[in-house]
Amino acid sequence: MNVTSELTKLRKVMADHQIQAVIIPTSDYHDTEYVCDYFSCRKHYSGFTGSAGTLVVLEDGGALWTDGRYYIQAENELSGSGLQLMKQGMPGVPSIPEYICEHLKPGMRVAADGRCINQAEYEEDKEIFDAHGLEFVTDLDIPGIAWENRPEMPKAPIWIYDEKFTGRSVQEKLKELREHVADAKAYGHATNKIDEIAWLFNIRANDIPNFPAPLSYALINPDTAILYTNTDRVSKEVRDVFENEGVTLREYKQIYDDLKSINQPILVQKNLVNSLIASSLANPVYGEDPIVMMKAVKNETEQEGFRIAHHKDAAAVIRFWKWLEETLPETQVTEVSAADKLHDFRAEQPGFLDESFTTISAYGKNAAMPHYHPDSEHPAVLESKGLYLVDSGGHYQEGTTDITRTFVLGDLTDEEKHFFTRVLQGNINLAQAVFPKGVRGLNLDVLARGPLWKEMTDYNHGTGHGVGALSNVHEAPNGFRWKIVPERNDSAVMLPGMITSNEPGFYAEGKFGIRHENLMLTRDFGNSDFGDFLCHEILTLVPFDVRGLDVSIMSSDQIDWLNNYHQRVYEEIAPLLNEDEAIWLKEKTKAL
Repeated sequence: MNVTSELTKLRKVMADHQIQAVIIPTSDYHDTEYVCDYFSCRKHYSGFTGSAGTLVVLEDGGALWTDGRYYIQAENELSGSGLQLMKQGMPGVPSIPEYICEHLKPGMRVAADGRCINQAEYEEDKEIFDAHGLEFVTDLDIPGIAWENRPEMPKAPIWIYDEKFTGRSVQEKLKELREHVADAKAYGHATNKIDEIAWLFNIRANDIPNFPAPLSYALINPDTAILYTNTDRVSKEVRDVFENEGVTLREYKQIYDDLKSINQPILVQKNLVNSLIASSLANPVYGEDPIVMMKAVKNETEQEGFRIAHHKDAAAVIRFWKWLEETLPETQVTEVSAADKLHDFRAEQPGFLDESFTTISAYGKNAAMPHYHPDSEHPAVLESKGLYLVDSGGHYQEGTTDITRTFVLGDLTDEEKHFFTRVLQGNINLAQAVFPKGVRGLNLDVLARGPLWKEMTDYNHGTGHGVGALSNVHEAPNGFRWKIVPERNDSAVMLPGMITSNEPGFYAEGKFGIRHENLMLTRDFGNSDFGDFLCHEILTLVPFDVRGLDVSIMSSDQIDWLNNYHQRVYEEIAPLLNEDEAIWLKEKTKAL
C-alpha cells in the first residue's frame, strides 16, 4: 500500500463533497479497541499500525494523534507520508478540534462518520466547531467512499458460550439489566459495545482478531431482547437457544430504523454509544451503561475460570522460557520465530482458542517501544546479551490471560539491572496493596510508579487495565493510572471480582525496554472499625527473571514477597510440567 497515493484518493473524495477536514479514528461502529480489516481506515490512510490513534486529513496536510506507547513507532511509520505526529498528552500539543480550527476558516466543513465517534465526542467537537463557524458533517463515510477494494465486513459464525463458563444464564443477566434500566427511569437500553453484547447473550464469534465477539447491536426493553447482527451467520442450533432465552434476532443495520420508531426513554451512555444511535433516539436518557459494571465484576465461576486459564498459560510460558534458554545461542532465534514458538506452546494447552492480542516480541532497543511489533520481513535476531521483552496472552475456554516478562539473555549493563529492579519493585508494591473499599486505581498508581518517580523517571502508559472473561483484553472501567484519561473510561472504584493488570515499565529510547506484568483479582481482605478493606490475588504464575535484579536496592519485604511468589509458582505449576521442566522451574524459583 502506498499511503501518499491513498491520501490523494481520499482528498479527491473530500473535494467532491466539499469537505476540508476529515477525522478518522481507530474505531469501528462499536468503539472496539482492535478492529477488523474492514474498519482499518486510519491504518490504511496513515500507514500507522498501532492500536490507538486518530488521523486528521486536511486538503494539504494532516496529523496523527497517539499516546506514549506509540511515539517512537508512529514517528517511524509516518515517515514520508506528509503527516505530522501529535504526541497526545504532551505539553503544547493541540487537541484535534483545536488543530482543525487553526487550519480551517469559518464556513468550511469537517467530516467524521457518526457511527465511529461516540456521542460525547460528537457534542464536544460540535460545540467547538460551531463556535469557529465550521459545519460538522457526520452522515458521510468519506474514508469508506475513497477506499477502493475495501475488505468485506466479517460475519463469522456465532457460538454459544456455555453457562458452565459464564456462571450466569442470559435470563439472569437480562433480569438484572432491566432492573438497572428501570432504576434509571428508562424504558429500554441500547448498546453498540460488542463485548457487552457477547457477555449479555453468552455468545462469542471471531469477527475481530483476538477479540471473540460478533459485530452486533442490542436493544433491551421490558419484554424484548433484540440482537442485531448478520443473521446468515446464525445456525439453527443457536437460533433455538435464542428462542428459549427470549432473544429476538434481527438484521445488523435495522437497529437505526427501529430506534427511530421508539418514543419511550432509552438509556445510553454518552461516551460509549455512537452518535448515530444517539441521534436516532427520540427520547434518550443519558446515564451509566449498567452492563459495564455487571461485566467487570466477575462472578465466582468466572474467577475460577481465570485461575484455570492462568495455570495453563503459566505452563506454556514456562516451557517457552526453557526452550528459549536451551535454543540460544546455538540456533538462530528471531523476534518473530520466538513469538511463533510461544504461540505453539499455548496451542498445546487444552481449551486454547486464540491469542488475546498480537504478541509484543521485542529485543534490545526495540523494547523501548512499548507496543512494538516486529517486522515479519526483517525481525531482530536475539543475541546472548541484553534484555528481551515479551508481552503476550491467550484466550482459553475458561478465561483470558495477559502477561509480560522481560528475559535476561546475557550480560546486562548497570543501567539495565537498575531499572529492571526499579520496575519490579513497583510491581511488587502494587501487588502488596491493602486498601479501603472506595479506592480507585488513581489512588494506587503511585505505588507502582514510586520507585521511578523518586529518580524523576516514568513511563508513558497506564499501569494497568481491566481484563474481560474470554473477551476484550482491555476492559473498562477499572484500571491503574495517575491521571484521568476520559476516553479510557478506567477510573472506577475497585471492587471485589474485578481483574486488572499490574504492568509498570521503563523505556530507554535506542537502548532497551522493561515491563513486568501480572494480572490481579481484587478480593476482600477484611474489615475493621475503619470499614471494609480489599487486596489483590495474583493470577499470573510465571517466575520473574531474577538474573536482572540488583538485590542490594530491594527491601527485605520486597525480597520476601518475591520468594513467596516464586514458591507458590513452583507449588502450583510444577505438577503441570514433566520432570525435566519441573527441575528447571525449581531452579528459576529458588529463594533469593
